[in-house]
Amino acid sequence: MSGKWSKHSATLFFLILSSSSQAQLDCSGNEQLALLDFWFGEWRVENEAGEPLGRNTIFRLLNGCVVQERWQGVDGGVGISLFYISPQNDRLQQLWVTGQALSPGGTKEKELVHYELGVSVQFQGSYPSGDETILDRTTLSRQDDGSILQLIEISRDNGDSWESAFRGIYIRR
Repeated sequence: MSGKWSKHSATLFFLILSSSSQAQLDCSGNEQLALLDFWFGEWRVENEAGEPLGRNTIFRLLNGCVVQERWQGVDGGVGISLFYISPQNDRLQQLWVTGQALSPGGTKEKELVHYELGVSVQFQGSYPSGDETILDRTTLSRQDDGSILQLIEISRDNGDSWESAFRGIYIRR
């Protein structure tokens, strides 16, 4: 992206800006956005040892046409995700922006690549870091106890191998 907005980011931004001046659609029944319903709510996030990592709140806005995630890490880091249906390809997208938006990985765009209804979703994208392109995927999986496991993995070899970048267990607050 190198200082330029992607088509998807620009489209979403202008959709949000223009939404107040146009008749609004009701997207609450959209099947793709409903894939995230199991993640809605307020969560405390811990590592596998039970140590706090942060808090997260997930909800719908703009007549259900956008799902927003608001992350607050215990280290002071913040981030916001917007999940929306791309008008260009009719697919569920994620735009993630952090307080380090200009650093590699501080802004990411991902697309839904896999799901099991009510059980899990997986998004994948890429971002530049120096001379390399890093693949980045996020998987959210409902656990038997009602918690959610979020696993963020990266690949520096075009998907041949993956390493864990974040592993958090979401527990309802």
